[in-house]
Amino acid sequence: MEQLKKRSEIKNDLKWDLTRIFKDESEYENKLKEIEYLSKKLVKFKDNINNVEELLESIDLYERLIEGITLADNYSYLDYSVDTTNEEAKLRLNNFNIFFNNINLKINFFENEVLKLSKNIIEETIEKTTKYKAYLKRLLGKKEHLLSEKEENIIAALSPSVSAPYRTYEDSKLSDMTFDDFEVNGKKYANSFVLYENFHCYDTNTEVRRKSYESFSKGLEKYKNTFASLYITHVMTEKQIATLRGFDSVIDYLLFEQKVERPLYERQIDLMMENLAPHMRKYAGLIQKFYDLDKMTFADLKVPLDAEFVPKITKEESVSYIEDALSVMGEEYLKVAMSAYSDRWIDFANNIGKSTGGFCSSPYKKGSFILLSFTEQLNEVYTLAHEIGHGVHFYFAQKNNSILEEEPSLYFIESPSTINELLLSNSLLKKAEDDRFKRFVYAAQIGNTYYHNCVTHLLEAAYQREVYRLVDNGEALTEKVLTNITKEVTEKFWGEAVEIDDYAGLTWMRQPHYYMGLYSYTYSAGLSVATEVAKRINEDGKVASDKWLDALSKGGSVDLIELCNVAGVDITKDEFILNTIDYIGNIVDKIEELM
Repeated sequence: MEQLKKRSEIKNDLKWDLTRIFKDESEYENKLKEIEYLSKKLVKFKDNINNVEELLESIDLYERLIEGITLADNYSYLDYSVDTTNEEAKLRLNNFNIFFNNINLKINFFENEVLKLSKNIIEETIEKTTKYKAYLKRLLGKKEHLLSEKEENIIAALSPSVSAPYRTYEDSKLSDMTFDDFEVNGKKYANSFVLYENFHCYDTNTEVRRKSYESFSKGLEKYKNTFASLYITHVMTEKQIATLRGFDSVIDYLLFEQKVERPLYERQIDLMMENLAPHMRKYAGLIQKFYDLDKMTFADLKVPLDAEFVPKITKEESVSYIEDALSVMGEEYLKVAMSAYSDRWIDFANNIGKSTGGFCSSPYKKGSFILLSFTEQLNEVYTLAHEIGHGVHFYFAQKNNSILEEEPSLYFIESPSTINELLLSNSLLKKAEDDRFKRFVYAAQIGNTYYHNCVTHLLEAAYQREVYRLVDNGEALTEKVLTNITKEVTEKFWGEAVEIDDYAGLTWMRQPHYYMGLYSYTYSAGLSVATEVAKRINEDGKVASDKWLDALSKGGSVDLIELCNVAGVDITKDEFILNTIDYIGNIVDKIEELM
């Protein structure tokens, strides 16, 4: 029976290197002291900014504070994320959260203080500075939604309570939840979030796949009321804050934070749900045909087509896969990407207590930190390419922008990651010597890139939109409401091609994205942009890749539409989304032809 190792049993070469943030605990503690010192200096500017020079001086100080807070936050959270059973790491994180809350109360006045200045001083500062133009413009845009200093301080003081549902969700999922073992042909299998999401759901043995799904779902079911209570608390808090800030809709409030107009959000979900579904139903039918399944169930959707052809890829072998895929981006891009290995950005380990899934965190100018549970499966190499894309993006964004202007609209944020997945598929296709290998790569492209980003997260987004609509209408939420919405959205997308059982309705319990505002829809949005850009890189080579590098370097210094225009994509029109859907359909057709 498979068992996960303890973190202490994992070799160092499989772990990331947090000393790139702070070389030891004393350096971390010194940073906390520096943050405390800088916060006291910033407080002296309260009611005491009178001209352009003082405004710029105060923003410089604020920037240093945010940078220090970000580094300390990452250091405490990242250490905890790889082993949530580590009491020392948990204590450090909790202490930091208390520390941060106290600091936040002290410095929370700052943006209100800036907006109290005359418009002339702010506009003169925008003209004078090259470093904070976008930050000050965004700040002016927030003016009508900022509350009084007292109200802002109350919200800041309550921030630990606001974020508590997500922290409790993660703690429960990774530390407390247990799942029953299951047995197939006399062999016992353990189950957990990591084992199911990273192994069992991809197993080509139908009985293993379906029994693990049943074990996993029954485990989820035991916690459904607790998790529903957490999530409902979270969304109701978002609604209350949205109302306080003058928004009629929580959706509008969350999109305002992303710098995204609502029609772009609605269009992304509607076009994908309507036009992508037929292609994915056809793909589900191909899986059923290939494995000669009695029926196509929700538990079968992630099994890779022609899985026997999928090579095991070690950590060492993944280097050449990534290098070959990203070499088309030019030397500068490739050098940064490959430093993910040499500088130990990546935590490859599988161990007890580790957060599930994958993410990339990029503390300002300290390189990136990529969490994986590497299983030597091809899908993990796709995930690795994806997260390296985030890391490279923020390397260039941070190189060219202050920490106050490094981050673009969330609508764009998944483009740099998903384009790397497309480049990986292109690289594999160039090596294809026979039809079976081509079919394998096309199927990997659907299964790893488009299924996850354009289906899994799309269904999350469609579910989430329905939840927020109910909240906006003042309707009550319960566990059954959440589960029914999830099942209905899933049935609508898959139609009669897939049998959607009641357990599929519990999918809302499986992802942390619901606690991150309107994040889920951005995957298909970003991948739609990435599909257009990858096509041009294939056709135009250096011209298109240079444009892409320019877009990555802009960070948050330009608005969303201009940023995408720099990359060569007009997001004001539907074509780039419809082109992506057609591209997916063409791949599914090619798989069918090669079968």
